[in-house]
Amino acid sequence: MFAQLIVSQALWIAVGLGAPAPGRTAETGAPADWVRAGLNTDRPFWGLRGGLNFGIHPGGKRPSGGPRGLIRITSPILPGGQHDLVNFIAVEPVVRGRRGFSELEMSRLDGVAGKRIWPASATAEPGKSVALEPGKVTRLPTGVEQLVTTLRIERFDNGAHVYIVVAQRSDSPDEIELTVHAEPGSGPVEYCFLTATMGNKARTRRLWLAGEVADSLKLYPDYTGDGFAPHRLYLLDRLHRTAQGDVLVAVTTDEANPAAVFPFPGTRLWYYGGEKATQYWRKPQGTFRDDLHAAVNARYTYWQSRQPIPGGVAFENFELRERFHEGQRFVFGVTRRTPEQLGLTGKGPKAKPRENAP
Repeated sequence: MFAQLIVSQALWIAVGLGAPAPGRTAETGAPADWVRAGLNTDRPFWGLRGGLNFGIHPGGKRPSGGPRGLIRITSPILPGGQHDLVNFIAVEPVVRGRRGFSELEMSRLDGVAGKRIWPASATAEPGKSVALEPGKVTRLPTGVEQLVTTLRIERFDNGAHVYIVVAQRSDSPDEIELTVHAEPGSGPVEYCFLTATMGNKARTRRLWLAGEVADSLKLYPDYTGDGFAPHRLYLLDRLHRTAQGDVLVAVTTDEANPAAVFPFPGTRLWYYGGEKATQYWRKPQGTFRDDLHAAVNARYTYWQSRQPIPGGVAFENFELRERFHEGQRFVFGVTRRTPEQLGLTGKGPKAKPRENAP
């Protein structure tokens, strides 16, 4: 559920300056420069050079491959257009009110923390590395290319058994679409939370809604514990709608230069060395229901430590939620565009969020 301490890593040299605003499309006939596991990288990573890349364990730089049970999100935020890890996405299905945790649960396959995730055509065998599968590239009628990768996940302790289809379009290099499916024989899934679980790396403190910005320092003014501050929920009428009718919610840091801050002096632990970025969840028009809502929680200290986060309490988990239905879709993005460039003004009336989580 919550990402473990990691060291920044550089993956590929990137080109380009960013993606179109969410929901915008553009025709192109040029072949896309895809990153594809097993074809042009020896790690389980996929995506567009110059855009967002996504991967699974063991894609980390550390000998262990980094924490398991997570989808890694990298973006070209470093000087020279190099990629760095920006966030993780955890998978957390709920069955009969019991929530599963893809990062924290022990694998039944090998007894190690973190559920095993692997490409669809491979098998997850104890003691064997994840197979490198390139995914499938197709050309849409508009001329846009799309890369599709299916990620299987071992069954959760609560009986949930789900898989994720990840798609990325060449005209939207800064985002991926994640579609959730239940495997045959899965327990009855009530929710399947896809949570961006490492907001503390970028020290995200601003939550961009419809005509307002929620500030973690104001939501949790007195919180100084070493656990997780309570969730805050924002219902559908509080969420921004784009010109295309999509729902869009974003988080950003409140710092002018986050790369100037070293949280653990003398080391690069929890160091964010890149440009400011906007991280967002998007639900395309026609894919969401009335119960859709955003949720955040926060931390005052870094995960698995008592080290205070420089600048104060910051959002950690960030997600859009709705009751599970087969094939539900969520889009996650990381862009160097500002929230204002995405249409989020931050101006308008403010109201108190609901507390607690479903």
